[in-house]
Amino acid sequence: MPRTAWSISAGSVPSDRLRPAQRPQHAPQKQNKGKGKTQEPLKSKALCKLQSLAEGIQKSSGREKDPKGGCFCQGEALALLLWFIAPRTAEIPLSNPAREHDLSPYTPICRDCGLILCAINLPYYACPHCSAVLLSDAARSSLSTRLNEEISKQIKKEEEEKERVVQEAREAEGAFPVLLGSGTLPSPLNTPFRPPAQTHKVLSLNSKTKKYTVSSYTNTPVSSRPASRAESEEEFHRVAAPPPEVDYVKSSSNRNHPWSNMRIEDLHYVPPPVK
Repeated sequence: MPRTAWSISAGSVPSDRLRPAQRPQHAPQKQNKGKGKTQEPLKSKALCKLQSLAEGIQKSSGREKDPKGGCFCQGEALALLLWFIAPRTAEIPLSNPAREHDLSPYTPICRDCGLILCAINLPYYACPHCSAVLLSDAARSSLSTRLNEEISKQIKKEEEEKERVVQEAREAEGAFPVLLGSGTLPSPLNTPFRPPAQTHKVLSLNSKTKKYTVSSYTNTPVSSRPASRAESEEEFHRVAAPPPEVDYVKSSSNRNHPWSNMRIEDLHYVPPPVK
């Protein structure tokens, strides 16, 4: 029985010998936890502070106390106030070691006990002395709006600064054309600096065989990572609360020296030197 071209076994026709093109199968890429996420741009210290304040005011009720105990330095501006009230002949130092922080720009005073609050005392915590709420509902809403406006201004300021730095980098390159495929210039404020790997060659001579060998060593430096939030936060010295018990004077006052400090024992008067 004669066989036709289509009845002949596979492989006799030239078209049957051609292998079909295999289409590449795109397997779904599994993103590792932490590695597949897009890296968020770095935030400045001032922006992180404003966002932390706004978040604390929105989430807290105002009755929580500061877990670190607050600060009782009563603000550095109180020493300046004493300097204006006191006579000009009195020598009052402006830098008192007990008052080392500025006044709080949000809640400078507790309206219940009158404690002067410094900038270390956050506005969304209660008073460190009487545990009263520092912000009313109206003041809380007003402060939240104020912080949101400051955050918007800070973000706009940082974006303008980034654009200025990128523009200066482009102008520093000169009038050379940019090659295709090179991409846009990375932002120097967001991209961490990665130093290039350095290769060193070491020539060593064997004293017995009188032969030399060349060895290559490559040092791969670790790219500088941005400081974390915990590392960026500065820890300020906090003045502890005064003791609850009263330190009474044990000795009786002296009529001849009513201005003497009776808490200092064995106080002796030293006369001025005779000229």
